[in-house]
Amino acid sequence: SVVDVAGINSVSRRVLANAAHAMAGRGYGLEVDLIKAAHDLDLLTTPYAFTPSKSATMTKAGADIVVAHMGLTTSGTIGARSAKSLDDSVREVAAIADAAKAVRGDVFVLCHGGPLAMPADAQFVLDRVPACDGFYGASSLERLPAEVAITQQTREFKSLRRGGRR
Repeated sequence: SVVDVAGINSVSRRVLANAAHAMAGRGYGLEVDLIKAAHDLDLLTTPYAFTPSKSATMTKAGADIVVAHMGLTTSGTIGARSAKSLDDSVREVAAIADAAKAVRGDVFVLCHGGPLAMPADAQFVLDRVPACDGFYGASSLERLPAEVAITQQTREFKSLRRGGRR
């Protein structure tokens, strides 16, 4: 995290304060303020947007990249068990992208989350939403590949036999 690298500073202090406010139910307006403050400091900003109106709000605040968030990532051993469909995601990403780009044409919009767990899922959306500039990976780039690799490695170790026996 930023705090791990830079220690407590004016940005991380604000992030931590906003987290406390969010826990108290006063979060979204402060999140918008944080994006504006980060933009004013010339920091790269990548807020998540779950709706077209929040996409427009974040773009007005100075977001460089709006992440059209489709919910918790499905797939893998601990992924969400239900999510919207890829077709629903196409419609929602398009609406979020259109709202952001109506505010400012130079904003990037990336799709993320929900059923977009694999490269083919992201490609499905990118093929159908011209206003979407790419994919924003998280679980799909770190948790899911690690689960596959760890499972495979564990199977190989479990197959070991003493004395060369199989």
